[in-house]
Amino acid sequence: MTTMRGVFIVIVLLAIVSMAFATGNRPFVWADDEDYWPAIYRGSNGEPEGIFNDILTEVFKRLDIPLKKSVYPWERAQMMAKNGDADGMVTVYTKERATFTVATEPIWEIGETLFFLRTNPKACEILKINSFEDMRNFRVVDIQGAGWTKEQYKIHGIKNVMWVPNADSALNAIAAGRADIFIMFDLNAFRSLARKRAEGGPLAEGFQNIITIMPTFAKLPFRLLIRRDSPYAKMVDDINRVLEEMKKDGTMRRIRLKYAGIVSMR
Repeated sequence: MTTMRGVFIVIVLLAIVSMAFATGNRPFVWADDEDYWPAIYRGSNGEPEGIFNDILTEVFKRLDIPLKKSVYPWERAQMMAKNGDADGMVTVYTKERATFTVATEPIWEIGETLFFLRTNPKACEILKINSFEDMRNFRVVDIQGAGWTKEQYKIHGIKNVMWVPNADSALNAIAAGRADIFIMFDLNAFRSLARKRAEGGPLAEGFQNIITIMPTFAKLPFRLLIRRDSPYAKMVDDINRVLEEMKKDGTMRRIRLKYAGIVSMR
């Protein structure tokens, strides 16, 4: 029994040494969205903040791996992960992203909700939307880099899509009547909409008339996606183990409690 235990310890130590050699003990480079509150966003000090930030900071701390993190416009962050300037990002695992990344277990499930203008002449038709198939005859606005919805538009033949830089621009398009539908992470959109309503301005009436179809249009599992040629791609099982530990010991719940009353505790 003692001999077997000793062999096991040696194997574990060799695995640790092997991984340290492969990574060169360099940090895991994480690039992500600067405007996806409360999941991940640029804080008042310019540094990443949010639920994903808190979770991954704890994950890599437990793995004793340095973490280098930064946030950018979403399309740029994705390009960094794709071209090798970053090891990974947190997002939905689409077919396109699966071609160059491997994925962990879900970190958090995010709700996507459909927003539109109550004064839109097509409002009654929009209220009947239950799937992407029902969206073909509407003008859609979306954020550049939105991989999951882009994939759905292609699958379901939705071609009338206006691509804009961020959620503010998308809500502007809805308020001004330039687009019929905006599908967005509900918590982020609600926050942006509340701010715009408070600010007033030339589109104030439009913002007051933006409403949403409830319940949530879709639930999407967000995962840490690691570039396939990153040395850290071999650590997916280790990351999954720590994520499970954090669920069991209550860490995940405590992190989300920082956003209590806003974030689902599931």
